[in-house]
Amino acid sequence: MYYRRKMAMLALACIGFGKDVAAAEWEVKGDLGQQLEYNDNISLNTIRKDSVAGYVLRPSLQASRKTEVLDIAFEGLGDIRRYDDSNWDCDNYSLSLNNQYKTKRSVYGLSGGYSVSCSYAQQITDTGLLVPNSQSEEYRVEPSWAWQWTERDKLSLIGSYSKTSYSNSFVGVAFNNQGSLNFSGNETYAVSLGESHEWSRRLTLTGNLFYSNIKYTGFGISALNATTQNLFGFVLGGNYEIDENWSFNVGGGPVWVDGVGQNFGGVSQEQNSSVSLGSKANIDVTYDGKLTKFSAGYSNSIDPSSLGQTLQNHNVFANYSYRFTQHLLLDLSGNFSNNQSIGGGQSTGSQFDRTYFTTVAGIAWEPTRNWQLKGSYVYSWQDYQQDQNLQNLQNLRNINVGTSHSNAVMLFLNYSWDGIQRSR
Repeated sequence: MYYRRKMAMLALACIGFGKDVAAAEWEVKGDLGQQLEYNDNISLNTIRKDSVAGYVLRPSLQASRKTEVLDIAFEGLGDIRRYDDSNWDCDNYSLSLNNQYKTKRSVYGLSGGYSVSCSYAQQITDTGLLVPNSQSEEYRVEPSWAWQWTERDKLSLIGSYSKTSYSNSFVGVAFNNQGSLNFSGNETYAVSLGESHEWSRRLTLTGNLFYSNIKYTGFGISALNATTQNLFGFVLGGNYEIDENWSFNVGGGPVWVDGVGQNFGGVSQEQNSSVSLGSKANIDVTYDGKLTKFSAGYSNSIDPSSLGQTLQNHNVFANYSYRFTQHLLLDLSGNFSNNQSIGGGQSTGSQFDRTYFTTVAGIAWEPTRNWQLKGSYVYSWQDYQQDQNLQNLQNLRNINVGTSHSNAVMLFLNYSWDGIQRSR
């Protein structure tokens, strides 16, 4: 509640700050989506299949105010899920606020957000450990400054703070003689310094230095999780506009992870600090045509997870859409990812190793500009492995280890409200 009051005060302060500017534009708009779905294994369980049928309500509201020097944008999102098995009922919502103040050569920004979600809605992209009756809560604040120091060069400085916490134990994901374990929250501070140079009308080169400190606030599945980890590195890259339809983006660089092991579960382990070398990379190509849109690429990042471990995440994706007519649209997408532990004690080995694949096929009918009816099919496949040395060391066994898959069908109806616009 304290954080929400602070965000509300920030929004009012920003609005008041811009009240003396003569020209201002106000806009309020929103969406209301409803979905029927069936999933034959929502938990991606390797032992038993948890099939559910249910209803999803997705409201959203956006409000913005723009002047010559000040932009303010607010967004509220909801995702309310009700299933025939109430254990999987879920209430997700998020509030975000973005502000920008512009001068002749500088742009000052401040953004923040608050969100609550069921952990399984979040963990599908994080760890794949999907369990009911567990909730996550996140706060984030991000100040920024961008300076156009020449006609072709821009310097940016971004800081961020985020805190993620979990409530309720999850039972049956992992156990040892101490019983069930909990998801691990984290508190993260980060800062980055970036520079971009417009080499030509089509080519822009970029560089970025970054540092982040991750403090895990709970215990994950391993006795050797790092309580604190420091990440530092740099990324070099560029963006090339091939023509009016095609664009190409590439970047990459090393990341050093400095972590400290910790005792857990009553098993005495020697604490030691280790420095591991990881990487960040991205490469993608995009085509944006009149009837066809296409994008494909690869990304590689290092991120905190709910396991109390920092993960190296590899991701390959492809998206394709084709508009048959003004009202009929085809959507196809695929995503392949691999998540592995990085850092921590040297004796841990690969504590976490997960491979995940999902593909989506959908047909959308848009009878008017505001209405959309879409039918989709989703196939998901997961292979989760655990370090045998770790399992033998602690008598710790994860019952999600193995290969699993799920099939889901969805029927989605969405209405987009044009909202209200005012200028003065």
